Amino acid sequence: MHKLIKVDYLFFGFVIITSVLLVSSWSQTENALSLLLTRGIIVSISVAFIFFNSILKSAFLHLLRNIYPVLFAGYFYTETVHYNKLFFNNLDQIFIDLDQWLFGFQPSIQFSEYINNSWFTELMYFAYFSFYFIILGFVIAMLFKRKVLFIESIFKVTFSLLFFYFIFAIFPSAGPQFYFDLPNKSAPTNGYIFQEIMHIIQENAEQPTGAFPSSHVGVTIVILLLARKKLPLFFNISLPLSILLVLSTVYIKAHYAVDAIFGLLIAPIVVYLATLVYNFPFKKEPIK
Repeated sequence: MHKLIKVDYLFFGFVIITSVLLVSSWSQTENALSLLLTRGIIVSISVAFIFFNSILKSAFLHLLRNIYPVLFAGYFYTETVHYNKLFFNNLDQIFIDLDQWLFGFQPSIQFSEYINNSWFTELMYFAYFSFYFIILGFVIAMLFKRKVLFIESIFKVTFSLLFFYFIFAIFPSAGPQFYFDLPNKSAPTNGYIFQEIMHIIQENAEQPTGAFPSSHVGVTIVILLLARKKLPLFFNISLPLSILLVLSTVYIKAHYAVDAIFGLLIAPIVVYLATLVYNFPFKKEPIK
């Protein structure tokens, strides 16, 4: 039987709620119909994973059925730029003022100016890109090392991603790389391989949305909190990389410093909320 599990309700609920926001912003969005059609395709693929997993014996299909919300989450991040002005215009100036008040300068501008070493720049780009490694590594580690907790862990990672993306949909902020004027918005260009990789990603997938709070920081800390006791080796490997990732968000001008700070502060709350929602008295999840 192709029964829905908790992460399905979470994912489809997010799609429905943000579709309402998208339709409400119809007059402000040039390609709203195209966006809705894309959502329809994503939902159709997700339903297909669920259905065919129930009738076919395939370990790979079974994996896709369980992790599809994480795979599709990135699309919904970039899409928020099309409907995140429903209640507010960009709030960047508030975060710029907070940075100035806290530090007396703009960390997102001066960090890369103060440390302008090519290898450090490359390290920062690698650390920022490692966000994807951390998510992938956590999923794989839970699948093979703590399989009994795999479904719950996927739910909590999905919850954290969608939680941040919902904030981005309501409270718009572009981030330093989009909001500042030249040359202040220009990211460092003296790195090597990972600088080029990140520039390709930024040019083709990044949008002026989702700066506050930093989902890179928040979701990474959520994963560390989930892994601390369950996957100690993964935690020990990921911790130093995560510290560098926090620094990198400001260094490459993806975020203001307060974005990273609030990502750190919100992460434990997100874990608490994810646990609360997961333990809501639905029928107990089958162990996959």
